[in-house]
Amino acid sequence: METVVRIRADSVVREASRVLEGNWCMGRTSAGQPYSFTAPDIDKFPAQFYWDSCYHAIAWANIDPRRARDELRTLLAAAEPDGFIGHTIFWDAPVRLSRRAFYNLLSWRDRMTRTIHPPLLAFAWELVADASPDEPGFRTEALDRLAAHYDWLHAHRDPGDGGLLALIQPDESGLDASPKFDARLRWRAHGLPGFVALVRRNRRDRFRLEPIRARGGFVVCEVLANVAYALSTAALHRMGGGDRFAARAARTRRALLERCWDEAAGLFTDAPRRGRRVVSTWDALAPLALPDLPAAVAGRLVEEHLLDRRRYWRRFPVPSTSVEEPSYRPQTRFPFRYWRGPTWIASSWLLHRGLVLHGRADAAEELAARVRALVTESGFREYYHPDTGRGQGARAFGMSTLAAAL
Repeated sequence: METVVRIRADSVVREASRVLEGNWCMGRTSAGQPYSFTAPDIDKFPAQFYWDSCYHAIAWANIDPRRARDELRTLLAAAEPDGFIGHTIFWDAPVRLSRRAFYNLLSWRDRMTRTIHPPLLAFAWELVADASPDEPGFRTEALDRLAAHYDWLHAHRDPGDGGLLALIQPDESGLDASPKFDARLRWRAHGLPGFVALVRRNRRDRFRLEPIRARGGFVVCEVLANVAYALSTAALHRMGGGDRFAARAARTRRALLERCWDEAAGLFTDAPRRGRRVVSTWDALAPLALPDLPAAVAGRLVEEHLLDRRRYWRRFPVPSTSVEEPSYRPQTRFPFRYWRGPTWIASSWLLHRGLVLHGRADAAEELAARVRALVTESGFREYYHPDTGRGQGARAFGMSTLAAAL
């Protein structure tokens, strides 16, 4: 049995390497700035996407650490002097005409969006540094610039120092049309016609939190983004970034427990809740990736939800929305709306990490084996049917190469 799993893992790594190599982009901007990164999909998504690049680097770290380092250096090179890094960076060309209406740009000539993504950069940087014994200086080479990035997030997205970052659009979470946003956004939800109006209104406020909050616009302290923030600020402290980052990581962990944990549902939910029913989506389990989550909370997430076959533990876990939810849609159909049921391997990778951290190595290895079987059977697709394993969306999708990191 062990030999079969090892051979299958080796074949997954080889195919992941082929996909990452095929999506690799190198060049120089018109100003002479060099770049090298992995596009999520060379045809469908040819730009550099923030959290995709972090995941690509984690996958590269198991294959070619040099590429992993270049990926993260390029992402950090996009930072503005104050530390801001946008959701999407267009290194060699402006955004496509077909996407200008709903991309978060102030001008069509912009080369970076004005919204954020789950801030995984420092967390990925530490993982890549751990995989880079041949270049020990990588760990500390960019501490000042990484610190500036996380200081920007603290100043502009947690200005009251409450511990939780605030998002101004659902796509800042990376989860786009997740059904957990439906009640708040209704016709303006991602993938529906009103989303363009939401972007245009936020553009008038230059995508700044305070004026959007002041007029009563969509503002949410989303669970996954704050898990990423806690993981990254803790990593930045361990790499030598300063004690303020340890304090921020601890404050975010406390705030997640105090403001986002729903005792009745046994799940984490976005804040403010305002009496809304908890919608069970995979990110409600994402705090499992935090190493010091209380054992009782971790146990409920695992036993009542993740390993429940009626909810998340399907043939190819982890579905992005609980099977018990009315909004569960495992098969993509028009209108194409992401994160409403299909399995994404990035979710499985993060929850696999949580299972290991919280003493469930047995379930973690079972999850890894199912993910390896999934990509062996269906290739590195954008997302998959949780029961049949049928691949959907983009082909040769970079984020799915995280299967090689299990």
